[in-house]
Amino acid sequence: MKSSIKKSLSSTLSLLTVLINLFLISCAENKISQCQKIILLTQKMAEESESYRQTEDIKKVLQVADIFEETSQQMKQLKIEDEQLQKYQLGFADVYQGNADTTRQFIAALNDKDIDTAKLIQQQVQQLGKQEQELGTEMNTYCQTD
Repeated sequence: MKSSIKKSLSSTLSLLTVLINLFLISCAENKISQCQKIILLTQKMAEESESYRQTEDIKKVLQVADIFEETSQQMKQLKIEDEQLQKYQLGFADVYQGNADTTRQFIAALNDKDIDTAKLIQQQVQQLGKQEQELGTEMNTYCQTD
């Protein structure tokens, strides 16, 4: 009788250990999958904006602004539970919305032949690009840690 209780207890403990390990693994995958959601969206944005980078067509430039804005909204809607990743998520969303806004302001300044404003906006765009790179570097580092 004692032997069967020990076997039952041993089996229960083994099952419990397996379940705990699975839980821990799923948590790690959860962080990785959340990182991947953000990374996939940033890569998509980079690819889409790259295809318009050399254009001088104002309509296409405004389309890029729309794409930035849509991506900002998509980024905000991602289901991210990790608190640190949420900060990166919102950071990217803010950068993309900033790019949308400054792109439209830049076109308006050019249409008004307001060169000083256009130059100022160009500096803002450069700052947003720098912010995006920093966010990407920090998030990649975070995503690679356990």
